[in-house]
Amino acid sequence: MKGIIIAGGFGTRLRPLTNNRPKHLLPVANRPFLEYQVALLREHGVTEIVLATNYFADKIEAHFGEGDAFGVRMRYALEREPLGTAGAIRNAASLLDPDTVLVLNGDILTDFDIGAVVAFHRERGARATIALRPVERPHAFGVLDTETDGRVRRWREPSEEEKKRVAAQGGEKTGEVDYINAGIYVLEPDVIASIPADRPVSIERETYPRLLESGALVYGIAPEGYWMDMGHPEQYLLANAAVLRGLVRTEAPFSAGIDRSALPDAEIDDATSLGRDVIVGRGSRVTESIMMDGARVGSNVHLHGVIAEEDVVIEDDVTARRGVVLARGTVLRRGTRL
Repeated sequence: MKGIIIAGGFGTRLRPLTNNRPKHLLPVANRPFLEYQVALLREHGVTEIVLATNYFADKIEAHFGEGDAFGVRMRYALEREPLGTAGAIRNAASLLDPDTVLVLNGDILTDFDIGAVVAFHRERGARATIALRPVERPHAFGVLDTETDGRVRRWREPSEEEKKRVAAQGGEKTGEVDYINAGIYVLEPDVIASIPADRPVSIERETYPRLLESGALVYGIAPEGYWMDMGHPEQYLLANAAVLRGLVRTEAPFSAGIDRSALPDAEIDDATSLGRDVIVGRGSRVTESIMMDGARVGSNVHLHGVIAEEDVVIEDDVTARRGVVLARGTVLRRGTRL
């Protein structure tokens, strides 16, 4: 079994955090995010991995190299221009011998038993299998309708405009549950070979609808476990907290950062990560936040749900609440309220 991780996205919704790095290398509990996905694949016996890259591809390759330090063999399929999900898979698969391939979208944190997903795929003789996630309506995701045995009957993908509208407006939960695409696929070589080469191809809008129309055996399975699409700052904070609090199981080594006993005069909760050389002053309280390397927090500061990039300076008596993202080198002057 070979693996492909799609890691070419621009991370637009995570800016300014992605102005100088790919979102896939953002620290989650002080480990670059992609390391969690690599560890998950390795745990399930997938040790030959191709990373489909585009934005800041050089930084991803510099971090992982040939994969030796991570117990895998790593190769890179650079997209000169964005190719869409299916196009990226086709491009990456060109570096592999024809075989069943396990594909992960590069922005999901999960501990799904992907070995069970592969076994389900093989038991049913599927050409393609999609991991599913139950979500309550309303939501901004495409929905899959399946038979009782898991065979996919229909894929209902909303327009990008509709996705943005629902994501922006939200709404009261209805109690009704849909099964959405969780961004994990098991694909047979003939499916990959059928994807047009050298042009953008959407797996949701083109590849899967074409397979369903042809009568191909496409199945869905909803594994138990944690799942989070780390696409915007709020989800990034939740992913960080999930790792720190043990809500997601992972073999990747991680830590909350510096020893909290070194900060006896500050209150820092168990959902906060502190990078190297972070200082938190007397009487300050930091909760559900991410403080990256070199951040300086003064005295009597209250931060909740704040993301601070490297070398941010927060002076005394500052209060900042959920939704605040501070770009590298930002200075918040004394008494600021955000």
